[in-house]
Amino acid sequence: MVRTSAVLLGLALLAAPAFAEPGPAEGAALYDVRCKMCHSGGIPTAPTIDKLGALENDKIVDVLTNPTGMMASAVGGLSDEDKRNIAVFLTKKPMAAKDGLPAVAAE
Repeated sequence: MVRTSAVLLGLALLAAPAFAEPGPAEGAALYDVRCKMCHSGGIPTAPTIDKLGALENDKIVDVLTNPTGMMASAVGGLSDEDKRNIAVFLTKKPMAAKDGLPAVAAE
């Protein structure tokens, strides 16, 4: 049973970005699958979505790029574009095109 649950969770992690729209909608889907479990009270020391939303986009991208502790396994495999989409979803602030990556508009 545990093995089946782990396999299903793994498949959900891989499939979620494929069904989401690019930009903040994709960031929301990634957040729901990879981040929400800890940042909605699962880990008491993890900042809430409100606190994450008060950060600057570049700070969020930096933390996702250089994760520490348990976060490293949750964000492993995210592309640079995924990280930017998550940041814009959280902050509701757009990101300009940079280093060959497209701009991400806020909703």
